[in-house]
Amino acid sequence: MPEESFLSYDDNGGFTSEYCEIVDRVRNFALRNRTPTSCKKIYYFHGRRQFGEERLAEYFKSKGYEVIRPEKLTLDEQLNWLINCESFASTLGSCSHNSIFLRDGTETIFIPRLTEKITSHQKILNQVHPINANYVDSSLSICVVNGSNYCYILSEQLKHFFGDKWDGYDEEDFKTFLQYVKDSMGKDISVNLDIKKRYSPVLEDFMAQLKRREDLIAVYNMPPHWEQFRQLMSYRTHVHEKGWLAFQSEEQISGSTEDKFEIQAVKINFPGHKVYYSVYYNTAEGWSAEVSNGEMAGTTGKRKPIYGIKIWFDEAGDKEFDVLYRVHTFDGTWTPWAKNGETLYSHEQKLNAIQIKLKPVKPQPA
Repeated sequence: MPEESFLSYDDNGGFTSEYCEIVDRVRNFALRNRTPTSCKKIYYFHGRRQFGEERLAEYFKSKGYEVIRPEKLTLDEQLNWLINCESFASTLGSCSHNSIFLRDGTETIFIPRLTEKITSHQKILNQVHPINANYVDSSLSICVVNGSNYCYILSEQLKHFFGDKWDGYDEEDFKTFLQYVKDSMGKDISVNLDIKKRYSPVLEDFMAQLKRREDLIAVYNMPPHWEQFRQLMSYRTHVHEKGWLAFQSEEQISGSTEDKFEIQAVKINFPGHKVYYSVYYNTAEGWSAEVSNGEMAGTTGKRKPIYGIKIWFDEAGDKEFDVLYRVHTFDGTWTPWAKNGETLYSHEQKLNAIQIKLKPVKPQPA
């Protein structure tokens, strides 16, 4: 099996002669059986979890590239396109790895998913056969964790690569970025601060221009302080007859204000600081033990509702944020907001929803 003879765990990985032999057999088969194609320049379109790739594809199409969606082609059809092409372009990832089947010396244009991030897998594949590899940064992916989305714009570097004049970011770049950030926040994906730092010069300029487009920001209904790209608090509840619900992020509701399914347990997580919380059972048992980031407060499998909650930060978090929380009860009402460890008690009314939000603490004047 090819993967058994290929090691890509870091930049020092490699491949065996058997791996190269398998690639050669496939490539030689394509050479012997190739038929003419309508275009010698191709763009391999990935499509999944990638914001803005459609614009990349359209831009390459304007430069004479045929846009190929490999999942719609047979293996033989894909090999024929690859073996005939003189220039191959793709975002860096599984699509770009098809470059091992190109002829020696073929021009390649790889668009990294992240600035300054070139996968070790592709570096090693480039050594199977010599290619003319070009890496062109056209990404603005800053909300990144495993399995998250990526964001592409028509960057200054990409346009300069093709000799085009760059007139700054256009409206579609801003729309793409706003869609990407809104989607990332909705999935509780927070900014990678190291990546943000690497993007710093480009991002500062981009954000300065975007902030002047208040109309677009309003259309996308961006949440408060979204431009700070701070990490988001997430929380989930265990509900009678439903079990654990999906994680929700700040200001979203966990549970239901319509259905009367009692909350029995809570988990809260905040990557930025340590958050503590406790739930209230009843007069006889009082408050649960204090737990922190991601641990369960409450019980499961005991049909034991909770009637209150309190949430607070560690000292560092307390200096940066106020944490506000409220609960919705079976009588159809929300309690007032409590904050920073204040006890929130529902007066013997079962809880069916909870909502949490953070408010940045204003710096004190010197």
